[in-house]
Amino acid sequence: MRLKKSQLKIQALKNLKRFLVPSSSKKAQLKIQATENHRFPELVSLNKKSQLKIQEMAFMLVAVFLFFILVGLFVISVLYVDLQDKATKSAEEKTLAAITSLADTPELSCIASKSNCVDQDKLITLLNKTVYQNFWPFSSLRVVTFSGFDKNYDEMIECTLANYPDCELFNIYDKNVRNERAVSSFVALCRKSFDNIGVTNKCEIAKIIAGTELKYQEKNEN
Repeated sequence: MRLKKSQLKIQALKNLKRFLVPSSSKKAQLKIQATENHRFPELVSLNKKSQLKIQEMAFMLVAVFLFFILVGLFVISVLYVDLQDKATKSAEEKTLAAITSLADTPELSCIASKSNCVDQDKLITLLNKTVYQNFWPFSSLRVVTFSGFDKNYDEMIECTLANYPDCELFNIYDKNVRNERAVSSFVALCRKSFDNIGVTNKCEIAKIIAGTELKYQEKNEN
């Protein structure tokens, strides 16, 4: 009986030891985990700061990229406007040079071989002939007599075979382009006049107005 009690006592001590040892081990593990959990918020904070810095850097790169794009667009627009101005000036110079020599062409020149003189009798025969739209490099071509200098086109008396020579506007042709730059030059406009004295040459100052089609819109229309 005593032996059994001794055995039971030993067994109880063993069981108590078993329970006590894991408990201390669990406490140690809990302590380590608590320490790790105490350090973990610092790591989370560092990660958040790193992410914020990366995001700030990305936003800065995007902003710099957009800035250079805007600068590039501005430079391109300035160069484009400059090219437009040069093209306009070149078109005007070509049109003016063509107008200067237009009065000396066989279709318009005076019979007396006067320089810079337009024969009004020839001019009336050119009206409503579309063939000249491809013959001359103009989008429109008009001749205005001296009496129509201070008038708008809609106020002038347009020349026809019925009212010639009592008219003010010879509208040779008009292609009705959307964007046109008009250039004018002064010429002498002469015609044959029949009166009691006989046949005489009657001349006056006139203005040739030629239009040039521009392939782009003007800056003030943009």
